Amino acid sequence: MNTDQYTFEREFSASRERIWRAWSTLSDLAQWWGPSGCTVFGKSLEFRAGGFFHYAMSFGEEPPVWGRFNYLSIVEPNQIAWLNSFSNESCGISRAPFSDLCPLEIHNLATFTDLGDRTKLVLRAEPFGATEAEIEFFKELCETGSLEQGLAGTFDKLDRFLLDRR
Repeated sequence: MNTDQYTFEREFSASRERIWRAWSTLSDLAQWWGPSGCTVFGKSLEFRAGGFFHYAMSFGEEPPVWGRFNYLSIVEPNQIAWLNSFSNESCGISRAPFSDLCPLEIHNLATFTDLGDRTKLVLRAEPFGATEAEIEFFKELCETGSLEQGLAGTFDKLDRFLLDRR
């Protein structure tokens, strides 16, 4: 087992085509991306290899936290690979607001499997270009359940989004 890699699996009660649309359109993605308790403003989406999803997460009265996806490859409707990072308002990479040890970039690979009227998502995440200290921090996020909790909240929002739009 690669302890530098985290795997998250979830099934959704929606077709793969509907799930794909939720990941590939700005209006949909902004409705569900991000941990529980935040609202996302999608600034831009270029859903293509080399393109970016640039967004701001708002947590009440706090200043927005910016993030970005840098899409590496897209195989419709099966797979999306991207580098995820915190960013500034101009879409440049920045450090996580909660720790200087958080890796600057996380490589993500989302695979979508058609199960008829359901879709299985497997998401693999691992530090990209990280120092040993950043890799250790990532492992700690995995071991303490922090990463699991954040992703579960995000995909709970996707589940609700999909159910609301049936």
